[in-house]
Amino acid sequence: MPPRNYSVLVVGLDGATLDLMLPWIDEGYLPNLGRLLRSGAHSRLESTIPPITPCAWSSFITGKNPGKHGLFDFVEPDRDGPGFRFTNASFRDGESLWACLSRHGRRVGVVNVPMTYPPEPVNGFLISGLDTPHEHSPFMYPVDIRQEIKQAGIRYRIDQQHLGNMRTDERRRQQLVDIFEAETARTKAFDLLSKNRPADFRMIVYGATDQVQHHFWHFMDPEHDKYDAAGAEEFADAIRDTYVHIDEQLGQLMDDIDDDTIVLVMSDHGFGPTSNVRLRLNQVLRDAGLLTFQQKNERPSMFRKFAHWLDEMLRSTLSSDMKRNLAGMLPKIRVWFENLDEAKLDWEQTKAHVNEAYRSSPAVWLEKHEGQTKEDELELRSKVVAALKGLTDPATGQPAVGNCYFPHEIYEGPHTERAPEVLPSWWEDGFLLDQSAPLKDVYPNVERSNSPIQGGVEFAGSHRLDGVFMASGGPFRQGFAFGGAKIVDVAPTVLYLMGLPVPDDMDGRVLTEALSDEFVEAHPIEWENVTGEHSSNGDSDNDDSDHQQMSFTEDESELIAKRLQALGYIK
Repeated sequence: MPPRNYSVLVVGLDGATLDLMLPWIDEGYLPNLGRLLRSGAHSRLESTIPPITPCAWSSFITGKNPGKHGLFDFVEPDRDGPGFRFTNASFRDGESLWACLSRHGRRVGVVNVPMTYPPEPVNGFLISGLDTPHEHSPFMYPVDIRQEIKQAGIRYRIDQQHLGNMRTDERRRQQLVDIFEAETARTKAFDLLSKNRPADFRMIVYGATDQVQHHFWHFMDPEHDKYDAAGAEEFADAIRDTYVHIDEQLGQLMDDIDDDTIVLVMSDHGFGPTSNVRLRLNQVLRDAGLLTFQQKNERPSMFRKFAHWLDEMLRSTLSSDMKRNLAGMLPKIRVWFENLDEAKLDWEQTKAHVNEAYRSSPAVWLEKHEGQTKEDELELRSKVVAALKGLTDPATGQPAVGNCYFPHEIYEGPHTERAPEVLPSWWEDGFLLDQSAPLKDVYPNVERSNSPIQGGVEFAGSHRLDGVFMASGGPFRQGFAFGGAKIVDVAPTVLYLMGLPVPDDMDGRVLTEALSDEFVEAHPIEWENVTGEHSSNGDSDNDDSDHQQMSFTEDESELIAKRLQALGYIK
């Protein structure tokens, strides 16, 4: 029996789903994923609740549930007063997988994993992912790898920043070309650094699968509420072509590995179609007596309409490079435009609210008031749930919100109190959020949207709970399908395969059922007790403090907002 000391290559396909992969593998479109399927083990991979990028990838990175790592979304309430601030990797509590590997003397190479900015020092190299403010930000460690990549003639891009430009077929066509070029360049950079700086653990994440599924699902799926038959003539295969392109990148990576390297393919969540149900949740909370809008200082409607028209015109006419330059030079413009059309809240009179500027993962936050008891909070939460579950789909009469999840029932750890109090099940129901109006009877609380999808702005597809786990090489069973894998299980499984003990504060488990019985019997799982800076069990000094958090500067926050806006995550 060989020693338990394999090298590991993890390839992340953001938002990949077996619902699409398995049929396309059977049809021969994805030969390299097919190789892994036949030679290894696979399972659906249960994500976090909610299945949103920052929360899910952070649970993979730490092997911990969100109550321990404390990173719930791209935004969190600003502790200095009303409003929100953007999060990054420094908001995450607990040791990362690559920090753990580095601590044990293993060499690592990590590229484009979301929520890794600012890059932490590791025993190897690290290029941050989605939470990087700008390509000029210091998002590479060590810093000299930026020049290394540039000298090799590789134009490295964080992600495709300007999907909001897709208002015509020509622009959609160009965006797909740009997305594929960016992922090809990412593979080249990863290959270059891997050859120059050999590592025992390597990981790369491709974001194209997530981006294209968000914006092209209605061209592929004839059952979609907003199926675009005309656009389907050219773009019906855009999502499949994206999987094919990423499969080609995977093939290049697999061709360069040796027999002692295990390959893992994973996604942070799955994917599926959105419906045409639109909810205005702050209006719902207002009608339940839980929220009050500001009624004063309303701008003239003609001025607001002009501002909205100008905003739309600029978004649809400026090129990607012009937008990038404008975002870098004049970040305050975004705030000016968005504030013109934002429904302001009267915080003194508001008990619960939703951040409607952030569309991708609607959550209800309860306002904490002096003298409020636990019983008061539970009563308030019950009123919120009653208001949400009382919403009905106008077309079917069925509930628009099927479930509401509560942090204390799904998380465990010192940061649970910082999570939003009510999580409506958007990933199960398929609804999207629309902007509420301060005045009553302007828009319905629930409606079916019959207008065509606004290219690059409105999501055609969204996240689902079950992602992908595939593994081949070493002791993994061949052609083996299993179930029950969770995203927190990947990190402890990697450590086990690399001959290292699993920290005892990880919530995940080693996926031994996917490994040969002989290997597991010969190599019992070892655990290490972790305390202090490596722990997030509540025994460190930074459980709920800001002293290690590196909040974005005002300009960086504007750039992050612009990038998330371009990807469709915020208004």
